[in-house]
Amino acid sequence: MENSGNFAFDDFGKRDGMTPGKVADVFTNAAGTYDEVWASRNYRDHIYIAEGMADYFQADVRDSVRILDAAAGTGMLAEQLWARGFSQIDGLDPSTGMMTEAMKKGVYTDYYLEFMDGHTIKQLVTDSYNGLVAAAAFNTGLLPCAALLEMARLVKPGGLICFGVPDARFTDVKEYNNRLEPLMQRIEQDGLWKLLDKKHYDDFYDDANPGNVFRYIVCASDVNVKQYV
Repeated sequence: MENSGNFAFDDFGKRDGMTPGKVADVFTNAAGTYDEVWASRNYRDHIYIAEGMADYFQADVRDSVRILDAAAGTGMLAEQLWARGFSQIDGLDPSTGMMTEAMKKGVYTDYYLEFMDGHTIKQLVTDSYNGLVAAAAFNTGLLPCAALLEMARLVKPGGLICFGVPDARFTDVKEYNNRLEPLMQRIEQDGLWKLLDKKHYDDFYDDANPGNVFRYIVCASDVNVKQYV
């Protein structure tokens, strides 16, 4: 547990320059203790995101809301969504180990072994979902900036995209430095989505590590990835 846990959760810099396949292997090796490690660190990002979805969708429609959980991992966020009345949830993650652990919980309808990097995921058609969530997904070697465009493609206009980003990631992660937030703003300027709100929390994990949960309402389905990346 110690080696895989430290490697996967603490020493983010070791993932810099890894191929997506190698990153997936890191998380596969840590999958068996993933929930335990995050529970010990009082992880809360997934709770805040689930609350954000529940605030947007009324209780009487939640059981029919289709949601994609990007970088789904072991299903910790999906469990929180189920607790709030959502049950039509698909997972997407490149790690076979994470999928194995997640499917034991019975919280996903389907689980796609894919890395969301901006390419069109062929199994998923445009406007497949009413909502999309991503928790603990923005870090070194995880979702790149271009993932935002695939998110927008997959959610129907009027649907909600909700994800959390710790404050430090915008500058500490090379992929995001001077790129992630400007892209978020440009997508809004181009009319693909509209920022509903940005809520700040002081304790994403370790009772510290402040960050924001962003909620975007999708406005359009026509996403030309080439003009952004």
